[in-house]
Amino acid sequence: MQITIPNKVSKPKASCPANVKHDELVRLMMQSLLDLGYPEAATALTRESGVSLESDLIIRFRTSLTEGQWTTAEQLLHQLPSLPHHLPKMQFLIRQQKYLELLEKGETMQALHVLRSEITPLGQNIERLHLLTSLVLCSCLEDVKAQASWEGTEKGRQHLLTQLQHNPPLIHQNLDYVDPSAMIPNHRLCHLIDQSLQWQKGACLYHNPRQDESFSLFSDHLCDKSLFPTKTVNVLSGHTDEIWHVAYSHSGLYLASVSKDKTCIIWDMKTGEQIQSFCSPVSGSYCAWSPDDSKLLVCGTDFLLRLWDPTHGHLLGTYKHHNDQVTGCVWLPDNRHFISGACDKELCLWDLTQDSKPIMRWPVPRTTDMKMTEDGKRLVTIGIDKCITLYSIDTIHMTELGRIQESGVITSLALTRDGQFALVNVQDCQELHLWDLNKLELVHRYSGQKQHTYIIRSTLGGHHESFVLSGSEDNRVYIWSRENEALLEVLEGHTDTVNCVSWCPIEPMQFVSASDDHTIRV
Repeated sequence: MQITIPNKVSKPKASCPANVKHDELVRLMMQSLLDLGYPEAATALTRESGVSLESDLIIRFRTSLTEGQWTTAEQLLHQLPSLPHHLPKMQFLIRQQKYLELLEKGETMQALHVLRSEITPLGQNIERLHLLTSLVLCSCLEDVKAQASWEGTEKGRQHLLTQLQHNPPLIHQNLDYVDPSAMIPNHRLCHLIDQSLQWQKGACLYHNPRQDESFSLFSDHLCDKSLFPTKTVNVLSGHTDEIWHVAYSHSGLYLASVSKDKTCIIWDMKTGEQIQSFCSPVSGSYCAWSPDDSKLLVCGTDFLLRLWDPTHGHLLGTYKHHNDQVTGCVWLPDNRHFISGACDKELCLWDLTQDSKPIMRWPVPRTTDMKMTEDGKRLVTIGIDKCITLYSIDTIHMTELGRIQESGVITSLALTRDGQFALVNVQDCQELHLWDLNKLELVHRYSGQKQHTYIIRSTLGGHHESFVLSGSEDNRVYIWSRENEALLEVLEGHTDTVNCVSWCPIEPMQFVSASDDHTIRV
């Protein structure tokens, strides 16, 4: 339903904030009432306010498009408040819809006529034009829709209206095809409200809900700081020496810890009890759960990797090839292959069914940590060359994608779940750096924790990985806001260096820290 222009305009009964125009707010309210299915209320608002939603010209233009009156639509196009150089682009969009509808009806000859005599002479969007031309060769309508990313007449016309309102913008430029004050973008008020909510969430330093929540419009959003995980709820004691690494299982139900005391302990995180413990001839420096959590790899200080059954404590295999300290390992998504890295300048690809030797080896700089994206397509490593190196992985092929030169020695590496960002601890400047791996750009720095001598491992966690967490040589745990870089909390409790932290993948309110004081704090 469209709202027509009333005969008189009444004055507002209440004032708006100085930076909000009364008539614009009323028009947005009208649009929202129509969107919500209250046409009579919208009409009453028009009558009482004296403000119209849109002009007769815009109403006629909308109607011509929704009813497929293409000639009328193009005639009205010349009268719309838009820049002249936009006109051919808008004509292209309208004629494209006309062409696709003819193909849908099976009127191929008429469609070809539109393509040759109406669309091609415009000289617009040559790549799209080539695609439209190829559609006449499609054997069925479904192929046409799939290749053209078109949903048919009715939805296509609604999409056309949206396209005619929004020219894809350039940075810092507003290039709407039609003046938005004349033709209001769809659902504009809801969009503004959503922007406000997103801004409020971004400004809330402690935003960490247990799940995505809907927010009330009646008050500004602010998370209760007292609900943020800062209190120790359990201390896991079982190791008799320094704990060097901890890792949650993918399910978040279990935790693996490896220690200088040569043991690996599996903890039930619901009860805090040990469910398994296994001992090796040497200390373990790192551990990694298989994608299905049925296996656990432990890197030993004797240059070997050991594969364990974390449920029953059985040793499933020993992998020997490296001739120097094995510093890290990652699983491929198939649950069968894994890659190991060491200080001997080699990465090795292993197959669980062929444990005698690696099936592939790649020469690289000395590797001190490594992580794999969840899809198994990209590997990221750090080394003593102070570089973050990106590789693409395709079965047994590995290709270097790029390198990031850091300012100092990097001691640990963590990736965001989407694989787009890397978090590293840089020892020389005692900072954590967050890098955009697509742009190879440093986006955030976090400072405060102490790191002079030891390997300190950090991580990201919480709701949408909004927080950065790190141990420290001053026996504390540090938490920062990922986006604001603000240091939020410094947690006491440990009595020696905090080597490693791990945030639960399923519970945004829980993380653990492991220390040289032989304990893990939850």
